[in-house]
Amino acid sequence: MQKNLYAITKKDLFDLFSRLSKTHRVIVSYSKGERLYFDEFDPSRESNIELGGIRQSQPVKSFINPPREKMLNNAKDTRPLILAGVKACDLSAFLLQDFVFQEGDFKDPFYVDNRNRTMIIASDCTYAKETCFCIAMDGAPYPKAYFDLNLSPIDDHFLVEVASGKGNSLIDNFKMFFKTAYPSNVDIRQSNRNKVSKQVQDFIDKRGTVNTSQIKGTVKKNYYNEKLWKDFASTCVECGACNLVCPTCHCFLLFDEKHDDEARRYKIWDACLYSSFARVAGGANPRKHLYERLRNRFEKKFTFFPNVLNYYACTGCGRCIEACPGDIDLREVLKGLVKGTWNKPPNE
Repeated sequence: MQKNLYAITKKDLFDLFSRLSKTHRVIVSYSKGERLYFDEFDPSRESNIELGGIRQSQPVKSFINPPREKMLNNAKDTRPLILAGVKACDLSAFLLQDFVFQEGDFKDPFYVDNRNRTMIIASDCTYAKETCFCIAMDGAPYPKAYFDLNLSPIDDHFLVEVASGKGNSLIDNFKMFFKTAYPSNVDIRQSNRNKVSKQVQDFIDKRGTVNTSQIKGTVKKNYYNEKLWKDFASTCVECGACNLVCPTCHCFLLFDEKHDDEARRYKIWDACLYSSFARVAGGANPRKHLYERLRNRFEKKFTFFPNVLNYYACTGCGRCIEACPGDIDLREVLKGLVKGTWNKPPNE
């Protein structure tokens, strides 16, 4: 039996969250109908907590790199943060987010601080939905990295995997809640993971979603095919929803404002589908056309980062598909790039 595996009942886990919430900001995953969302841990709402399921509608990046963050005189909540119920498609995005904000010569001190103060309690997906295609993007419906603890639901308890010093410290400080895991739990976990993986693969096969080996080089090959990109962008309304819900998107802008006698500077998320995205001083805009900005989105995800990080900057979470009011399906765009032609599929 692996030394880094434990078991904890749901009752004990919620008791642990209650104790931690006295000194930490504890965020857990709740369900509302078919959707999951993050919110503060509340003992009175325990029946709605869902630590299995699928990924939440809100990307985890919003806690580490907030949509709007004050840069000067920032009086933010400095309590350690615990995020519980995080799924693999969000975790894998940390490879890119960390590369952008805390590696290299210039580090974002706010991102680094948020990252260091955060403990990630991940959890396996217990089912998939039609928009899930993580396996096609070299992922899986269960965490492999970038977590401190992982919870695998098994009957009335969780199999707990420890993957970091933070995770070990939590176990050591609250030993009364964590029991020795049964060896059979590992087999049950693998069986459950195989079941959900098959569900994802079935959705991929049914739609004919292309994978990373098929995508390789296709954006570069079709980069100057203006008609193709204009077809892809024909129903885009430039709302930026696809950028804002994406776990890997990271573009931002800074702006200053004066409030009474106080100068304020903010960092806010930007989106490459916004008409102002590439605009520079003097009003010039090298990407003034919508199709150019959509092309930039795909070039960054499927050419730039594979070349720089050997990483396709799409985790297959499917959030952008659900969020798009123009019914643009990233999976269909990728198929169109592979074929070099595209016919918009009818609404399903």
